[in-house]
Amino acid sequence: MKKIIIFSGTTEGRKLSELMAAAGIAHTVSVATDYGKLVMKAHPKVKIQEGRLSKEAMSEFLRKESFDLVIDATHPYAVEVTRTIKSCVAGMKADGLEVIYLRLKRSIQASEEAGLRFFDSNEACAEALKEIKGNILLTTGSKELSVYTASEEVKKRLYVRVLPGLESLEICRREGILPQQILALQGPFSEEFNDALIHQYGIKCMVTKQGGITGGFLEKKEAALKNHIPLLVIRQEAAEEDGLSFDAVCEKIETLTGVNFSLRPAELMITLAGIGPGDADMMTVRLKETLAEADLVLGAKRLIEAVTPKLEKEALYLPDKILTWLKEKSRQYAVHEKLKVVILFSGDIGFYSGWSKVRICLQEALQKGILHGTLQSIPGISSIQMMAAACGVSWENAGIYSIHGKTDTDGWQAEVIRRMHENGRLFLLVSGAEDIRKLGALFSDKENCRITVGYQLSYPQQKLMVLTPEACRETEQEGLYVVMIEKEEQKANEECAEQGKRREQEAQEEPATLSPGIPDEAFIRGKVPMTKGEVRQVSLCSLRLQKDSVLYDIGSGTGSIAVEAAHLSKGIKVYAIEKKEEALALLAQNKEKFQVANMEIIRGTAPEACNGLEEPTHVFIGGSGGHLMEILEVLAAKKRRIRVVMNAISLETVAEFKQVKERFSVCNFEMIQMQVSRYHEFGSYYMPKAENPVMICSFDLQGGEADAEA
Repeated sequence: MKKIIIFSGTTEGRKLSELMAAAGIAHTVSVATDYGKLVMKAHPKVKIQEGRLSKEAMSEFLRKESFDLVIDATHPYAVEVTRTIKSCVAGMKADGLEVIYLRLKRSIQASEEAGLRFFDSNEACAEALKEIKGNILLTTGSKELSVYTASEEVKKRLYVRVLPGLESLEICRREGILPQQILALQGPFSEEFNDALIHQYGIKCMVTKQGGITGGFLEKKEAALKNHIPLLVIRQEAAEEDGLSFDAVCEKIETLTGVNFSLRPAELMITLAGIGPGDADMMTVRLKETLAEADLVLGAKRLIEAVTPKLEKEALYLPDKILTWLKEKSRQYAVHEKLKVVILFSGDIGFYSGWSKVRICLQEALQKGILHGTLQSIPGISSIQMMAAACGVSWENAGIYSIHGKTDTDGWQAEVIRRMHENGRLFLLVSGAEDIRKLGALFSDKENCRITVGYQLSYPQQKLMVLTPEACRETEQEGLYVVMIEKEEQKANEECAEQGKRREQEAQEEPATLSPGIPDEAFIRGKVPMTKGEVRQVSLCSLRLQKDSVLYDIGSGTGSIAVEAAHLSKGIKVYAIEKKEEALALLAQNKEKFQVANMEIIRGTAPEACNGLEEPTHVFIGGSGGHLMEILEVLAAKKRRIRVVMNAISLETVAEFKQVKERFSVCNFEMIQMQVSRYHEFGSYYMPKAENPVMICSFDLQGGEADAEA
């Protein structure tokens, strides 16, 4: 087995050591500080060499230990360390020793943009800080701290974020940094954490080195920009970036040692998203948030040119090429463990886009284990929606067609004419100015047609033009076009229809509530108790049934509630649940008498008898058989809000009503007591005869819906 040493100093170096240890490969890790040793996980296969090494000490150590493979995973800005390692390895080779050098490359990111100021040295940056007022968050580490403490005025405004190691803390003490100015913390730090520090310490300026993705540069930049404070960036000389990516180094080690790492590719959290008509302001908020966190971005060149992901972007839109690229990147960036990927489509994902094919391709790849991760989609605003809004018309009944990319041999002209006559209004997606000219030629002999052309919709250059066929034929300016063609009478007809629709909507703003009214004597009763007409009417009105409701009538008895509900509308589905044989017979007779096909009789005891039934929107409980709380528990587990009405005569059941509000998530809770007296004729008088008092309890049971919203 080859003897291996890793000169660490980065997250990548630490993770490489952990991966090798897990594979059973013994190796040494060289770290410069005690803190570097502290963050390394202890493992019997890992030996730690602590301390900074001079060139002579490093050469002696490498020769004494007879290392065959030297891996340089130091920071890109540790230029002198990399030069020393290379020089020592070159010296060993010159003396005839067989030794291999691998440089683990780490990407550096920092783009020139508003809010960022770049400096070529710490000294230049420290000088600039004298002109900036307020507290300063210094995140460059402890090695260059003396440069920033040279000015007493600057020093008293510093909040220094350093590693929580003895060496770093000793440097802070030596430079006169007070304890309350020291933030001894181990990263990585999220944007939210940086944002919290800025607010906690009243930071007005942040200083950082130009850094890589795992170094947290982007999180510092986003926090600074969010809080509108300047970010001062030290542009340092980096070691030559001629090294290998993390996965390439792993492959080299596997080849040299004969040990398979079983390197797991990064998990991909893939989002397929419609970017909207073009302008960034028309993106959904959710997409903007997703893009801000994206590691990798794919899409047509026009869609991705203004996007800056954390790692890479590539102009790809064909499913097979996207899949190949993602497979490669998931391994290349395995060190990140999880990658956020965004694939962009123009307009809306479900509207004449490549979204469907890409989604199917990636879904299959995830199911087969070719990729690992998740897949979600975010819709966008389509150009047709933009065009309809700009024209002030509805598109719900319009024809929609795309001639984008079609040639004259595709027969699109006949299809455009057919759809135009069929719908009266037709929206068209086109390729550009050439298609506008072709449409002009197509409609040159068509009367009573109006052509409206939208140009660069959502962009500052947006124009809306009503063109004659002749003007269409003369169109030369290239750009993004959308076309609406309509019959001249379409507008007038639509305005009349809109007025009628408005009146209809005003009459139907609230869903129609249906009312009962079958007299008691109309029901076949027998000896089974029946909900009396007055109580039945109040109970049914309290249910607030609608024409498409699903009602459970639990303890249905003779079925007076079930029959009345089913009789209100054929669209209502009623399940009459009853356990007593005599009552079941009466239910069947009343169902037959009133011809309510939308009522179904269920034999059994609730809540068990409810299993397998369609989920209810409304429930009436006239008899629970002592299982009221069990029934409500089952209903509360449903995923929708349910309207519940309960009747009770006995004090025991009434007492349970109070517990409902305490045990369940309910709203619109109401309890009323009814006592009805019927007047009967006695001789020349009408005398009252009182019925039993009935308690009616009604409420909306929140169920699973409330949990989902919480």
